[in-house]
Amino acid sequence: MTVKKIILCQFFTFIIMAFLLSACGQKAKLDSKTNAAYVNGAPISRHELSMEMSRLQQRFYSNKMSKEQIKEMKKQVLAILIGGRILYQAGRESGIAASPAEIKSELAKIKRQYPGSKTFKNNFTRAEMRRKVVVDKFIRREFADKTIVTDEESRKYYHNHLADFTRPAQVKISQIMIKSAPNDSRDKRQAALKKIKAVQKKLQQGADFAKLAREYSEDPSKANGGNMGFLMQGQMPKAFEDVVFKLKKGAVSTVINTGYGYHLLMVTGNKPAYVTPYADIEKKLKVYLKQRDIQRKLEAFIKQRRDKAKIHIFI
Repeated sequence: MTVKKIILCQFFTFIIMAFLLSACGQKAKLDSKTNAAYVNGAPISRHELSMEMSRLQQRFYSNKMSKEQIKEMKKQVLAILIGGRILYQAGRESGIAASPAEIKSELAKIKRQYPGSKTFKNNFTRAEMRRKVVVDKFIRREFADKTIVTDEESRKYYHNHLADFTRPAQVKISQIMIKSAPNDSRDKRQAALKKIKAVQKKLQQGADFAKLAREYSEDPSKANGGNMGFLMQGQMPKAFEDVVFKLKKGAVSTVINTGYGYHLLMVTGNKPAYVTPYADIEKKLKVYLKQRDIQRKLEAFIKQRRDKAKIHIFI
């Protein structure tokens, strides 16, 4: 998953979790050494940006990031922090505040997400939670509470996107494989082909497929009698797909050659394509559509306010 996709998928989390260090209208000297940006005079410190970067990396990346990935992430995270400043300033302008009880509750919720108290203390403060509460309340009051998804809207979306709620047809197969790589010698390939044909002959004479798989197959599935379970298109080599979806249950394929070797496949079960009924998906679908609509409104609101804001960026 790319950094950009991760950022977009986590839009709500980072907007709400943007830790805002100063109130709207605060006047401050522009300090490009200490701060990464200013929004209407409110600074976003380089330390704050670094902390958000660190949290993101710890959450999504186990390997070291490239310079290009870090550069892209920094740009995206700063854009989100700027959006957070805009939301915080809008919340304060509308009279929203955070009570001590709300701050305490938010601190407790965040602390439960971190296994070590040291990590928690080093990363979060009461002041940060105060700002988080303001943004959260503003989003809920101005966007979430005013966004309603009707039955008609959700049903229309469902019927227009049936493919998203359809499980493709599946086939349960077992295989016997004799390994043969393209770079093997001609003699080795011929020997493998001779071996798979000998197994094929035993099957044609009525031998048990699972028993032969355990005895002759060179695929790890041999331990289960060649059983590979249910698979759908995209989960198996195309050479398999072209054959198995045409086979009847209990039928065995002709010898199939792939880059892995020679295969014999047997179909042991089928599941037709299945469309999830609207009633089964209705609640989750409405939640998804509401979140989508809130995100769109938030993006439009932030863009509108950002276009009018005085913003200085130093990275």
